[in-house]
Amino acid sequence: MKKKRVGLGGTAIKNYAVTQYFIDWLSRPVLLIGLIFSIPAFYLLLGGESENTRLFGHSLYGFVAMLLIVDTTWQWKLHQVGERRSGKMILDIVIIIGCIVSAFPSAVHWSGLEWLLRLALCAVIFLRIAMIVLLHIRPSHLVQVIVLALLMLATAGAGFYWLEPSVQSYPDGVWLAFTTIATVGYGDIVPSTAASKVFAVFIVLLGYAIFSIVTANIAALFVGEEEAKFERDLHRDIRALHHEVAALRELLGKNAPHIMDDASRSVAKNDAS
Repeated sequence: MKKKRVGLGGTAIKNYAVTQYFIDWLSRPVLLIGLIFSIPAFYLLLGGESENTRLFGHSLYGFVAMLLIVDTTWQWKLHQVGERRSGKMILDIVIIIGCIVSAFPSAVHWSGLEWLLRLALCAVIFLRIAMIVLLHIRPSHLVQVIVLALLMLATAGAGFYWLEPSVQSYPDGVWLAFTTIATVGYGDIVPSTAASKVFAVFIVLLGYAIFSIVTANIAALFVGEEEAKFERDLHRDIRALHHEVAALRELLGKNAPHIMDDASRSVAKNDAS
């Protein structure tokens, strides 16, 4: 039985093609927006030199926690009857707890344990973003993958331009992002601060995922062409077989009286003998 989509007000959403496609891509927009805002919040605390910058980072973490609480509460009410809680909701709750803790003031210089916990929170956030974005990527959606890769490259370039002092322009930031994503490492521009190094780690991990999807899409194009050719040949053979069967039926239909007469005479002859 097909499950109905439920909107914010609890009403069923009609299954129009465009609406369905939009809902599939933005099924949890509040969660996605909150996760994206948590990235600058992390770097405002990591690279913030002034008290106002750090205060803004803590406030942004509080805003993210509020968004995630609203989204998770809504999902909990939608799926509390007749359905098992998803493991994704557990990740959301972990992120909410981490954002609430990060919203409180902390020391300027992080201890080893605090570094570990914050990096673990970032890893869970990046994992959750990947689960949302890559969920609707299909091997045949090459255009979507290319757009996603270009968007990621542009965003990573802006991040390096903000976090890395040796990057003097946005094009240099995009170049550093490309060499980082592609794991080329020419060495002309390298991350030198803790913030840019942490950023580079997650960019490399996301780059592996994006490049793998692009490679899979390109391979799927060639495989799809071979499958289409095989399908055309198969359909041509089926049509030829259909015409041959039709011709045989027509021939049998024309010769049926003669065949029946010959069979009757043969039976009568056998009875007489």
